[in-house]
Amino acid sequence: MNAIIMAAGLGSRFKEMTKNRPKSLLEINGTPNLVRTLRMLHDANINDIYIVVGYLHEQFEILQNQYPDLKELNLHFLYNDHFSDYNNVYSFACASKYFGDSFVIDADTVLRDNVFLYHPQKSTYYTILRTIHGAEWCPLTDSNGEVVKMSVTDDHVPSMSGISYWDKVTAQTILKALPKFSQTSQLLEKKGYWDDIPVALLNQISVTTHQVKDTSMYEMDTQENYRTIQKLLKEQV
Repeated sequence: MNAIIMAAGLGSRFKEMTKNRPKSLLEINGTPNLVRTLRMLHDANINDIYIVVGYLHEQFEILQNQYPDLKELNLHFLYNDHFSDYNNVYSFACASKYFGDSFVIDADTVLRDNVFLYHPQKSTYYTILRTIHGAEWCPLTDSNGEVVKMSVTDDHVPSMSGISYWDKVTAQTILKALPKFSQTSQLLEKKGYWDDIPVALLNQISVTTHQVKDTSMYEMDTQENYRTIQKLLKEQV
């Protein structure tokens, strides 16, 4: 089992806050958010980790230089040379040869609880009933718990959390479809996401959901989100 972390983005909605620092290295309680995530992966015995970097990629060297405990991890940095013009389908493509029996993690996901301690047996979307509302991608399941549709809605229902797990069988189906989503015109679409690929294949793959507590994790998507999360986690040691 490994983990692929998407950390190449510009973080442009954070404006001056990400002028000199990637969003994933913004601090939560004095510790870069990505460091917090890596420590939780290590505690869950997931030590083979591929981090897709791009914007200010040289700053990720602090992970090995300033945090000795992270040296116990097998960290691999994959450089996305199109971080400023392509969408994150390209980031996924950069890590695609390592995809299978993998967690895929958005680097702006802020964890309170170690959700990686639960190891799925099959492909799974980690979902959450968000306390900070807005339009989200929400997996809809059938009576067997299989995801049959993805709905984008602001209804108060469990939504994708920024973390998912993909078994080897499902991964192969997704990888076979990747070239169809990797044409230059598609990569230039700013609202394109790697998640579009499995969503387009829901009639061919088997995916379930695992709902975590609504206080388990948050998404720092804007400066306002970030400040709110800082307050919510202020008391956490």
